[in-house]
Amino acid sequence: MIERSLRIFRTAAAVLNFTEAAELLGMSQPNVTQQLAKLERDLGTMLFLRTGRSVELTPEGKVLKEECEKLFSMESGILRKLRDAAKGRRSYTLGGTVTAGSFLLIGMIAAYRRENPGCALHLEVGDASGLLLRLEAGELDLILTEDEYDRGHFLFEPYCSDELIPVSAPGLVKKKNYSLADGIRRGDRFIFDGFDSPAYRTFRRYLILRRLPEPDGSQVTAVNSIDAVKQLAQSGSGIAVLSSLAVENELRAGWLSGGVFAEGPMRRSVDFVYSPAGRQDFIGSFIRFCRLRRGVSLKK
Repeated sequence: MIERSLRIFRTAAAVLNFTEAAELLGMSQPNVTQQLAKLERDLGTMLFLRTGRSVELTPEGKVLKEECEKLFSMESGILRKLRDAAKGRRSYTLGGTVTAGSFLLIGMIAAYRRENPGCALHLEVGDASGLLLRLEAGELDLILTEDEYDRGHFLFEPYCSDELIPVSAPGLVKKKNYSLADGIRRGDRFIFDGFDSPAYRTFRRYLILRRLPEPDGSQVTAVNSIDAVKQLAQSGSGIAVLSSLAVENELRAGWLSGGVFAEGPMRRSVDFVYSPAGRQDFIGSFIRFCRLRRGVSLKK
């Protein structure tokens, strides 16, 4: 479906080496170079900067690389839906932000599949901004998110409340009732899964609402995944601020120790978000199923 030249570009843009790209594609290096040169002529712009043996993407090349990922993801979704249709199954794709997708939505999807064997559900986990764009484009049917979104643009229904808690190596924090204000003043270190993560944004809002002091830059560590946050906390490197959903297993096993914030609970809403143009029959059915499974109905 997608032009061959774009497939070649995608590989070359990933490895930034035409010889290596040719090996991965099972082509000759001159053929790869010719195909990429033709693509640049067709688009009327340079995609690669070639300086000796090194290759870099131009600004236009970086844009095309990002758009290619969306295009290939769309192609994969179309082919999957066609295969499901050939097998007589109804196919839907759900999106979840990191906490909601990894620790809530996976279990819901598995349970829904068991009770609805003729329905094929697919899950994509990512950041809220990317998922919302795909929801608006009709590539996703429903999102579960703990992150911010435009409530005036999408339809939404609350699913549950998620509490962020202080998590540390066993014995590092003596009291379960952890005072964030005292910890900041004495120089405790705090660990997050990125400065742009939903957890860090919730933490910053909490400081403002509770009128707490701001930790200085040396007190905050940001890493690229929840698993990395857990590992740092387990090693005694600081206090991780994590969703209670994300650490249930580790707390139960005793690998990590959790508490509560003395200043009050640090909560955020986990919501189902969908488009007015979405497939409402499935959306309503899935949301009702998930609520019943938790034994809670949030409908007014």
